[in-house]
Parts: sequence; structure tokens; C-alpha cells
Amino acid sequence: MMATKYLRCAALSALLGLSLVTQAGADSLSAVIPWDGEGRVFRVSSEKVLFLGAFEGIIYVETNEGALDEGFVRCPVTQELSLADQTTSASGYCMITASGGDSVYAEWTCAGEVGGCRGDFNLTSGTGRFEGVSGNSKLIVRSPLHALSVNLASGSVLRVASGIAMLPELRYKLSQTR
Repeated sequence: MMATKYLRCAALSALLGLSLVTQAGADSLSAVIPWDGEGRVFRVSSEKVLFLGAFEGIIYVETNEGALDEGFVRCPVTQELSLADQTTSASGYCMITASGGDSVYAEWTCAGEVGGCRGDFNLTSGTGRFEGVSGNSKLIVRSPLHALSVNLASGSVLRVASGIAMLPELRYKLSQTR
């Protein structure tokens, strides 16, 4: 049982670029996800723009032992931009996939001023060796979406060249049932 838990922690470590975890309980890391995005922009009122799309990139992880990268991230997103008060809110889901095909799933929300938002990132489940994973972090997102979308016609396709998501302290735990 302990050997199985150790192997599952090692697998999550490999997925997220972590050092091996040998103790039971939660562990933490910080991560940065530079992303590219694509979607459609819709003007839903005279003062509101809605973006429906997805972002994807590689997760870069920082631990006490150093920096590593591992894992492809894809996040479908819905984002509202208020032209009246220059605020934004967004929500979405992420799938972080390891080279072996096993994945970790997350949900997130954020709100703030146009150009960035802050919120919560929650690990909700996993497949294969990550089954039963849980955890959370604060989330910080920077995006040029507003500047690129303001003058587009409703229904226009928007390709965002770059943005960044930061998870300053992602605390995670693997299920002890496997």
C-alpha cells in the first residue's frame, strides 16, 4: 500500500515537474503556464463582450529543488469583458496531461480589471495514476484579450498570441485509496 502511494506521488511529481514526494498528506508547488488562445468574441450588449474559446500551453513548475517542465495544459474558457467599467470575469476548466496519457482535471474562476484577473484554481479529479487527486491554489491571469477584442465584429475569431497564468502556491494531495 505504501509502495503504491509512493509510486502515485512519483507519477504526479513527474506530471507536474515535482521532486519525489515520500510523505503522506499535502504538498505544494508554484507553477506558470504561458498560453496561446483561440476563440470567438461576441458583443452581447452595448457594454459587454463575451469570449468563448480555449487556451493551451506547457506548465512550468518551481519547487524547492529547482525548475522543471512537464505536462500539456488545455483550458476551455468563458470570459466577460465590461466596456463600461473596464472589469472582467472568467471561468473554465483545465486538463493537464502527462506524456503517458494520464490527466489531472481542474476548475477555475477569476475576476478583476481588464488585462488580468485573480481567483481560484481547484484540482477536481484525475485519471489513471492520478485518480483521486485534489488541491487548490490562488490564480493570477494576465491577458491581452480586451485590447484585441474591443473593435472586432460580433462572432469574429480571435487568436491571442500570448498570455500567462500563475499558480503561486498549488497545494495538492493524492488519494490514499489506490
